[in-house]
Amino acid sequence: MRTGTTAVVLFLAFSAFAPPAYPAERKIVATPPLQVMTPGHLDKANGIGPRFQFAQPPSELPAKCATSIRPHLNDGGFVDYPGLRTAEEFRSKAARGVPLNADDAAGAAVHTNYTLSGEGSVSPALCFNAKAGPEARGFCTAVISGNDYTVVYNFDPVACQYDNLGVARALETRLSVGSLPVPEESDCAAKLEEFVTDIDEVLSKKPRDIFDVMDVLDRHFPLHGCTAERVSSVLGKSRYFRSVGMNGPKMHVFSLASREVVVGFGLTDSGDSELPYAKWTTPSL
Repeated sequence: MRTGTTAVVLFLAFSAFAPPAYPAERKIVATPPLQVMTPGHLDKANGIGPRFQFAQPPSELPAKCATSIRPHLNDGGFVDYPGLRTAEEFRSKAARGVPLNADDAAGAAVHTNYTLSGEGSVSPALCFNAKAGPEARGFCTAVISGNDYTVVYNFDPVACQYDNLGVARALETRLSVGSLPVPEESDCAAKLEEFVTDIDEVLSKKPRDIFDVMDVLDRHFPLHGCTAERVSSVLGKSRYFRSVGMNGPKMHVFSLASREVVVGFGLTDSGDSELPYAKWTTPSL
């Protein structure tokens, strides 16, 4: 992806689950008017982010279109779309959709599902019409596949004149994404040791805010290059370690628990963590 002469450089550690990605700093250059947004809780731990928005409309996009665009960059091929986990799955679903041109999409009935064309690294967009008439609007999702990352972006097709490729090009010209190094198993052990220290400290304080626990997950996840044996060994040092089990033939599930909070995550057979979570064991007082 290309960048202009002025840029904001972001050094961020990101996450992913499937396929593998790595817990290292990745250099991202976002060119104004594209700018980074504040991440949500568990974004990083769940492989989502960073998120971006247009601070002002770029010259090639209508103002309402630019305002509607919400992109974020995930490591590897991870796509956080309902029922789908990878860019390959997303593209397969989009290929089975009903392709419409701009005129046909504009005239489609409310709640019609359709696709807008993609090209090369830009997937077709999965779309639907939400409202018709003077307040017409809709919702689309598409992906841009990079070397070891995926940009997932949403936009209003009505405001963007049903031009998926135009939206993608506006993002491609303003994002430059560096590569991630290959992880080592020792990285996994080191991150887990730090996680055990932090989670034990937080749980020992009987937290009253679940976001305090989620912040620990965001600091230490995702994990990559792990083995179930190594994870079991390190987590076993926690005073709150409770169990390890299986979810299907290829997923180990680990859990820790205090009187107040249950914390857990999965580990795939490829050595990547998946879906870390924190929840109350009893209603919070």
